[in-house]
Amino acid sequence: MIERKNMRSFLTGLGLMLLLNAQITAVEAATIDDAADLFTQQQQEKNELDEMKREMDSLKGTMHDALNEMGKVQKTMSGAQVKEFHINAKEGPWEAFPGCTVNALTYNNQLPGPVIRVAEGDQVKLVLHNALKTSTSLYIQGMRLPHKVDGLPRKGGGLLGAGEAYVYQFIAEHPGTFWYHPQVPHYDQMHKGLAGVIVVEPKSIPKTYERDVVIVISEVNGSAAAAAAKPASQPKLNGVLFLANGKSAQAIPPLEVHNGERIRLRVVNASTEACPLSLTGHRLEVVAQNGSDSIEPHVARDTVTINSGERVDLEFTADNPGVWSLSSLKANQCSFNGAFPGGFAMIVRYPDALK
Repeated sequence: MIERKNMRSFLTGLGLMLLLNAQITAVEAATIDDAADLFTQQQQEKNELDEMKREMDSLKGTMHDALNEMGKVQKTMSGAQVKEFHINAKEGPWEAFPGCTVNALTYNNQLPGPVIRVAEGDQVKLVLHNALKTSTSLYIQGMRLPHKVDGLPRKGGGLLGAGEAYVYQFIAEHPGTFWYHPQVPHYDQMHKGLAGVIVVEPKSIPKTYERDVVIVISEVNGSAAAAAAKPASQPKLNGVLFLANGKSAQAIPPLEVHNGERIRLRVVNASTEACPLSLTGHRLEVVAQNGSDSIEPHVARDTVTINSGERVDLEFTADNPGVWSLSSLKANQCSFNGAFPGGFAMIVRYPDALK
């Protein structure tokens, strides 16, 4: 009886021990699982922290680069000279030569518009005022500028209604010869007179010339002359009259040069025809064309053809004293109503040789 009782006690104790051991094992297993989960979570957090650190390092590098670039821009902007120009587009009479007045579109009452001269690196503020009865726009041919400055005109972005004004701001980054005129929707205005030249002088490259002369070739038609004619005093204009800097041969001032002088000609063809340009007694060196870098070695020509819309930088040395002609070689471009000289033909002379 006692043995059975002891046996039951033993078995009961053994059961309790086994149960306790199972509970301890379960707790240990859960602890191990929790530890594993905790390790995995800690490892994941460590990886995330490492990734965040790499991203922060990358961001710091990007910010550092951006600050450096911003500093360069600020340095450039602070060191650059701001030059402000105002041009007014308007319609009115223009005297091609005494006794011949045409109806034209002008900038600042000039045909062509004023020459704008700046230095490489200058900040330029160009304000266009539209005094026309119709809309207009502005494009700077040859410069690579941001879209907000030079993109296709749109309302609030370079499309000016009558009486409106618009500000074009940019940095003159590249030296060279450029020109301004209305954008694509208003090209007819360019051929009625709206055109002007922008010259960007190089900052560090030494000049190869003593004098700089700008020539804009343009044209007016007979109907324009008739529109501005005064009864019984205006000569009839048959067809198209070509102009150099807004004047026909009868009124173009002579280009006076001195022996040994080096001259640069910046020629822009704002007409609708190609112009074969020749300077008698001299050879013209093609220095740059349509915004290209300087052409080396210079190409020398006795005749240089400039297509419609193109611009060419030419140089020559005044080494042949006398009186010469700088003109187009096309008969219709250097005559007036079939008579010579007229249109685009100008005198180049050495005053010293005339004494």
